[in-house]
Amino acid sequence: MRNWLLSALVPAVLLGLAGPAPAADECPAERAIYELLDGEDRFEIGFQRSHNYASIASDLYMYLTTPQRTYWFTFSVSNGYSGMTLIPVTDPTRADAAPDGPRELLALGSDDPQDLDVLRSLRFYALDEDMTFWFEPPNEGEPAPAYVMVPEIGLSLWYGASQLTDDATADRDPMPRGVFKPDLCRDELPERAWP
Repeated sequence: MRNWLLSALVPAVLLGLAGPAPAADECPAERAIYELLDGEDRFEIGFQRSHNYASIASDLYMYLTTPQRTYWFTFSVSNGYSGMTLIPVTDPTRADAAPDGPRELLALGSDDPQDLDVLRSLRFYALDEDMTFWFEPPNEGEPAPAYVMVPEIGLSLWYGASQLTDDATADRDPMPRGVFKPDLCRDELPERAWP
């Protein structure tokens, strides 16, 4: 009986001494890094501050880094019940983005079925700890979402990664569906992106 009690108490004490992992909402959105692991592959989502506003919906860009490359996005928010969509753009941290900001990679007013399929795959979901969905994307200085999801982006990365980047070598970029969980809260921030 004594050995059983000792073996049960030791892990409980060690767990009690370990501090809780910092929750995402204790970290400002611009410092939050999220990860999705798939075997040995790591996928990362983070937010990048802009000098002004990256879009009318948010002053932050969102990036997705896969094992192949990094993709950049602005946020679009529809009126009503529709939700948030990511708009692919060129790298807003490059010097060629300085005068006018990054270039949008999809024609947003297009009736092209392929463009519309890509936009449908770029739905963005931010969630609180209790799995409540956000109605608006994060902004600088606001608490980071507890979790983020872009569950259909894998379709576009597989069938049309070249529509999400200006990298001429872009080809199929496999990514699983999943929830991106907080990985770390950055101590230092990179320089602001354009515009």
